[in-house]
Amino acid sequence: MRPRTTTAVYQTVARVWLTLAGLSLLLPPHRRSGIWLPLHLALAGAVTTAISGAMQNFMLALTATPAPPAPVTWTQLGLVVGGAASIVIGVPSSIPWLVALGGAAFVVAIGILGWMLWRSWRGALNKRHAVPMAAYGAAVLAALIGGTLGALLGTGAVGADAYLRVQRAHMTLNVLGFASLTVVGTLVTLLPTVLRVRMPPWRGRLALASLVGGLLVQLLGWTLDLTPLLAAGGIVYAAGSLGLAWLVISVLRIERRWRVPAAAMHMVAAAVWFISGSLALAWALAHGPGGFDAFRSNFLVAFIGGWLVQILLGAWSYLLPNARSAHPDVRRRWLAAFEIAAPLQVLLLNAGLVLMAVRGAGWASTGVGDAGVVLAFTGAGLAVVKVWLFPLLGLGPVDTDRARAVWGG
Repeated sequence: MRPRTTTAVYQTVARVWLTLAGLSLLLPPHRRSGIWLPLHLALAGAVTTAISGAMQNFMLALTATPAPPAPVTWTQLGLVVGGAASIVIGVPSSIPWLVALGGAAFVVAIGILGWMLWRSWRGALNKRHAVPMAAYGAAVLAALIGGTLGALLGTGAVGADAYLRVQRAHMTLNVLGFASLTVVGTLVTLLPTVLRVRMPPWRGRLALASLVGGLLVQLLGWTLDLTPLLAAGGIVYAAGSLGLAWLVISVLRIERRWRVPAAAMHMVAAAVWFISGSLALAWALAHGPGGFDAFRSNFLVAFIGGWLVQILLGAWSYLLPNARSAHPDVRRRWLAAFEIAAPLQVLLLNAGLVLMAVRGAGWASTGVGDAGVVLAFTGAGLAVVKVWLFPLLGLGPVDTDRARAVWGG
């Protein structure tokens, strides 16, 4: 399967999942199991599908290797979609065998993705990008373990005495491991590409070692139920996030011809959420399991809304127009369509998330949190409309001063 086809197919499916996640919030709380259904539609559905497609393309570009056989790619996609669908249907419906089937499909799909990664590295003509590839490898391992734990939780195989510890480990592995390590490994090349600048020198090995090491120590802390290990893991992981901060700052300091596009605005804002969330998580973990549980709502705000969903919206703003075959002028108009009200869109989303985080910390009233939800969903909604309708929007008056300053004229 060609890289452009892979991007088009996987990211279309991921957009469907994310749209369903947003719409599911309109259901009564008892129908969506509180936040469980939207969260898993976004993570098991949108984020996993998007990562599965993007990781394939980036690994091929970084290693200069040919694409895997098309049947393998289609099988991987089918298992991701089928696994996520089985989980989001099976858990609310209390059908353990469907959850087990979905969990098994998910783990096999990630295993296939790991095989693709190993195949690319083994046959690599270019081995200069070891850090992103190592980040992808660590992400795949985290997903294999985290997905297995999730399946055990969903089928009821975990006893009541260990349930909370396994649930916390599941969250840690899937969010801080699989999703976050993949995004960090991708930003190394994607952010400079979006800003159209060269890649700056970066000590990525140290940052990646800190992120992976912190993740492993946290996992050990959950397994042994030891607060000192959790605290140490949080500190080491936060130190790794500061390595990402160094990369982002280094990229932004490079002189460039063009203004910052909507895609990069979202990426930089997402990195800020990841870094600040990691620092806050380190503080929470220093207070043990109770501290983590108290931080849970802001864990979701920072790492799901601010980091992962926002990074998807930013990446789509650049990748989707470039995944289509078209004349350069047409593609430029598609990119320009994403600049419509872009600063306002980014501001609304992130201001809303800040208000939600303030409410989650107990520093404001419920009304402030509700206002944050409205603002965040308005900003995210604008972005989602664009990722679906950019070909049509590109036919309209998109050649604004901002668009020309970003993408030329």
